[in-house]
Amino acid sequence: MQCGRGQCPHRQFCLFRQHYAPDLSRTCDRQRLIAPGFPPTEIEGEYYWDGGLVSNTPLQWVLDSRPGKDTLAFQIDLWSARGEFPRNLLEAETRQKEIRYSSRTRMATDQFKKQQILRRTAAHLLAKLPSELKQTSEAEMLAREADEKVYNLIQLIYRAKNYEGNCKDYEFSRRTMEEHWRSGYDDAVRTLHHPEVLQRPQGVDGVFTFDLVRDGRE
Repeated sequence: MQCGRGQCPHRQFCLFRQHYAPDLSRTCDRQRLIAPGFPPTEIEGEYYWDGGLVSNTPLQWVLDSRPGKDTLAFQIDLWSARGEFPRNLLEAETRQKEIRYSSRTRMATDQFKKQQILRRTAAHLLAKLPSELKQTSEAEMLAREADEKVYNLIQLIYRAKNYEGNCKDYEFSRRTMEEHWRSGYDDAVRTLHHPEVLQRPQGVDGVFTFDLVRDGRE
């Protein structure tokens, strides 16, 4: 288990893993401390706010972990980067928040697919090299980045209701939360109805992406 936090003084994104942070439950419990409404929390002498202040796209830290592993990742985005053109100041403020807080899910995934093509190509090339060339420093450097693993990246992006306004980043009433939970549950169920989500990718990049709205024929 891992949890991302934004370091308050230095603007650094820090990823806490269970084997590193002895009290990860406390770290995750305070993950929702978003400035300026909540003060930062102190962990081992450093102060942290919610990791979303630095990056709402922690997927890259998961994918960059080494050694690589076959991965099934569900990326949940509470803000959609796509939206309607604003018609007034209130809608403009809402649209600004959607753009600011969205996870750049598609952009991060597209960049990773390009990187993965290079990593798989390097792995295939190294397999064809004679043993004397595999001992060179250049080959060893390529070997550190080579990766033949496969990745299923499933995107669950919340679609805001028409009546939700610019207060949705702090309106956490019971009714609102239950609506969000139900929406997330329904999207997850409909996503898992598509068998290709759990099938091993066969493409040249070894990456399969799925977005319910784009690919689910909803």
